[in-house]
Amino acid sequence: MTNPSVVWDSRYTSRLGRVVSKIGDPWLERWKHILEKSRSGALLELGCGVGRDSSYLTGLGLTVIAGDCSPVALEQCRRAAPQADARLIDLNEPLPFNDCDFPVVLASLCLHYFRWSRTLNIMEEIRRCLEQGGFLLLRVNSTRDIHHGSVGHPEIEPNLFLVDGLLKRFFDREALERLIGVGWKVHGFEEMTVHRYEAPKILWEAVLEKTC
Repeated sequence: MTNPSVVWDSRYTSRLGRVVSKIGDPWLERWKHILEKSRSGALLELGCGVGRDSSYLTGLGLTVIAGDCSPVALEQCRRAAPQADARLIDLNEPLPFNDCDFPVVLASLCLHYFRWSRTLNIMEEIRRCLEQGGFLLLRVNSTRDIHHGSVGHPEIEPNLFLVDGLLKRFFDREALERLIGVGWKVHGFEEMTVHRYEAPKILWEAVLEKTC
């Protein structure tokens, strides 16, 4: 049971309200060969939520720093993955790490709450914190993700909508290519449907290697 003394973060309540599919979303399994590179140091997971991916990562024996903006999420993450180092990390602020700290960073479905200028800044912060040759495993909402808010909501800026009072961004291929920009070698770039929630979700998945 959630600790009643914890204040619910409005940026997270809608995430808790979704029904998680029993099928699961074992997306990290095909990137095990990249995850193994983080054995040389800690892996940084941004937007860890309730710790579904954190649990998988610590189960591989990896050292994981799991960050989220919500104390409620982190409380549940600590239960799901007690071996992870769960920390409060707000992506509206610079990442609290040194340059080149991590061999691998994971950012799955956590970069869509921001205006475009801030989204670019977050991407640059991630690149800063990766070591040379380090990898970013990235997933973002697709503009075809109709079951999760890509249609029928007020548009704040191109493909950024106000969904139930929260900003939510959706990406087409061109927008994702602009987000990636320069300084990366692309190892994976694919639009796909996953069954992470009760309704199918359409997203983009990219695996990027820092080159400069």
